[in-house]
Amino acid sequence: MKLAILAHGTFLGFGGKTARGVYLYSPHEIVAIIDKDRAGHYASDFFPGKRKVPIVKSIDEVKDYDTLIIGAAPIGGALPEDWRGEIKKALMEGKNVISGLHYFLSEDNEFVSIAEKTGAKIWDVRKTPKNLRVADGSGKNINTVLVAGTDCSVGKMITAVELTQEAKRRGLNAGFVATGQTGIMIGCDAGAVIDRIPGDFMAGAVEEMIKKVGEEKEIVFVEGQGDLAHPAYSGVTLAILHGSYAKKIIIAHDPTRKEHSGYEGLGFPILSLERTIELYEKLAENVSGGKVVGISVDAENMSDVKVRKYIEKVESELGLPAEDVLKTHAKKLLDAVLRA
Repeated sequence: MKLAILAHGTFLGFGGKTARGVYLYSPHEIVAIIDKDRAGHYASDFFPGKRKVPIVKSIDEVKDYDTLIIGAAPIGGALPEDWRGEIKKALMEGKNVISGLHYFLSEDNEFVSIAEKTGAKIWDVRKTPKNLRVADGSGKNINTVLVAGTDCSVGKMITAVELTQEAKRRGLNAGFVATGQTGIMIGCDAGAVIDRIPGDFMAGAVEEMIKKVGEEKEIVFVEGQGDLAHPAYSGVTLAILHGSYAKKIIIAHDPTRKEHSGYEGLGFPILSLERTIELYEKLAENVSGGKVVGISVDAENMSDVKVRKYIEKVESELGLPAEDVLKTHAKKLLDAVLRA
């Protein structure tokens, strides 16, 4: 596939984790990122050492592609109204469209009508899988590692992917279980968007995936979602914590944030790492006995100097390894997983 990523105003910052994740980890060729706010740059200007992909102003500038990725993940998952025209253009040209929004493009009459005429395919990644069940404890003995976090969009998926890749580089037969749309888009050993599944069946869906992957893999890395203290998404977080039966937990954290994303000024502060660790371990105690073994630092809004100082502080105060996995490829964190 040749991909174009639609990400107006979101390629950097909150809301653009899908665009960034696909850019960083998709095995497919990416011909352009569509973001009018950063047009004229290359993606590698913001991610040094990564692939050189042009950022353009509109889909009209993209010529050689076959699939359009909807790269935004806004709160509530609505389709930005001003994106409709570009999606329609892609479908009219027979291009496939992949979306992780809660708003299903495949149920939009206008989009469906166009796709039927041109033969374009629409894939809504967030659609609920079939044959759901309640968790029954049958996944308890799978060797799983959960990447949890202190907020949304703090690098949980990136950390899980980097851990999986580093494990494979060391000769381990490792698997990756995605619980969000981006992880599914970039490729995973099993995946389902857990926040679309009815509450009683969320943990069971995670359990089913780790069992499937664990049959063939010696270690399974599970992507977490949200945060246990998040006012909106904590239920999904808890279901993944319990359904993964993870004995080892990595916490992803952005030190520059003080309040939960989307709830700034409403009195929902992000907990300290100490309190976060206590909460995750307490809620894992009776299900898996999972323990936090390392900290993944989301350094997007920090200078290199500040990152180094923060990592030193964390390691000194908590006695746990910490690293920016985009720079180090999760080497220290995997060491910690394998030691635990």
